[in-house]
Amino acid sequence: MGKQTAKTTERSLLLINTIQNLGGATLNELGSELEMARSTIHVHLQTLVQNGYIVKEGETYHIGLRFLNHGEYARSRKTAYTLAKNTVNHLSEQTDEEVEFVVKNNSRGILVHESFHPDSQFQSKEGHHSDASTAGIYYHLHSVATGKAILAELSLESVEEVIDEWELPEQTDQTITDREEFLDELEQIRNRGVAFADEEYIDGLREVGRRIKNPDGSVLGAIAIIGPKYRFTNERFTEELPELLIEYVDELEAEIEKAYFDEYLPDS
Repeated sequence: MGKQTAKTTERSLLLINTIQNLGGATLNELGSELEMARSTIHVHLQTLVQNGYIVKEGETYHIGLRFLNHGEYARSRKTAYTLAKNTVNHLSEQTDEEVEFVVKNNSRGILVHESFHPDSQFQSKEGHHSDASTAGIYYHLHSVATGKAILAELSLESVEEVIDEWELPEQTDQTITDREEFLDELEQIRNRGVAFADEEYIDGLREVGRRIKNPDGSVLGAIAIIGPKYRFTNERFTEELPELLIEYVDELEAEIEKAYFDEYLPDS
């Protein structure tokens, strides 16, 4: 028996996602895009507008700022996320490179925290300069180092479920799109403890990633150091940055464990 879902909620979520994907949309545009009666769309939009999740500017509907409130709460509710943010900032300062903290969400990777060194001239993966946040964007897990590092810690069954749902879409000519080749890559990541992405998400971009574990052994997320190929060369890419990343993640996991025991197992 399949999972039960609320159709009304599904329609509202579909509208929200469609509006965001279109960069804003009118009622007519939504009616053309979706297999939904205009009257139904209008009722959902009115409900979302009244609750601040959608705003209407002229005839165009856009995502409302109320989502910002939920998003900030979501990424600050866990002490581990805050500790990961600190690690991201410190690692960026240490390397003068972009650093990201990514968590698995809906079988994809969602960017929770990022940091760009102020002296870095490199632009982020989405093309934004270092003073622009791209938190909240989704990645296909197979094409980025954080995603690979996370998947390497999951069971074969769980990995297969992700691939079945999203497949292995080609981002660049270097993206691994063959299932067996990708499973072999995950085995190599398990053996060496870090994941590499060599121009697999964007041409000219290299990444080194490592998973972060919770005290119970489950995966919290992953951190990656990211930069242009001309700076990620030879031993810096294959040895220096991986060793530094392992050191920082090990320290982070120790901090998370201490915070966990302080919070849930206080001294009697």
